[in-house]
Amino acid sequence: MPRFRITFEDPADLLRAAGDEMRRGVLLVKVEPPADLEFRAAIEVEIASAAGSVVFASEVVSLLPTVGVAVSVPPDKLDEVRSLAADMPPGSGEARHELLRDGAQAAPAQGAAAESPSNAAQPARLSFGEKVQLALHGTKDDRATILRDSNRQLHPFVLRAPNVTPEEIAAWAANPQMSADFLKQIADRKEWISRPAIALALARNPRAPNEIAVRAVDFVPVEHLRQLAKGVGALPHVVQAARRKILPK
Repeated sequence: MPRFRITFEDPADLLRAAGDEMRRGVLLVKVEPPADLEFRAAIEVEIASAAGSVVFASEVVSLLPTVGVAVSVPPDKLDEVRSLAADMPPGSGEARHELLRDGAQAAPAQGAAAESPSNAAQPARLSFGEKVQLALHGTKDDRATILRDSNRQLHPFVLRAPNVTPEEIAAWAANPQMSADFLKQIADRKEWISRPAIALALARNPRAPNEIAVRAVDFVPVEHLRQLAKGVGALPHVVQAARRKILPK
């Protein structure tokens, strides 16, 4: 029986996977699906770390070419998986994904492979559902590729990716090519709009709806507020909002 193994180096990364994916009963293993693996096939999954490992019986939920294999996670294993993080020493680095057969590695870890341009180079061959999975579970380059896709219905899925970074959000918030609805979805997340870099990007982005840009001004640092109040890189409604923030009342 094939076994999929994910080895976590960072306890925070393991807890994110447990909270964002496993608690929903599914987990994406980032290895190229083997040709002989079928939907609903019985498999084993091993969640490994420096503190030990948890192994459980599972089945294939979905096969996603160039993305990975979605597998089921029994609800009663979630606490065991979380307990691994509690005993792990601090660490860093991406999780290593592997497919094992009879105790021997049969497929390369796709943590590194996912960072290569191969996934991003072939988006046209993916179905809509596969692109959604790429947006949710792919790398930074994969998310950038999805945002270049002409189908804008795909774009919001990158905002749901569990490993998306504040730096990516700030870059998207500053991009005038992003749709107003996409920028609104960024602003609707308090943990994002409250970050100074993201707030400043939204305030300066000419595509941001007026209400969003003005709301973002509340989270812009004082030194940048002064620039906005002078009209540096800002539309009139943002300039007025910045002046109201810094002028004596």
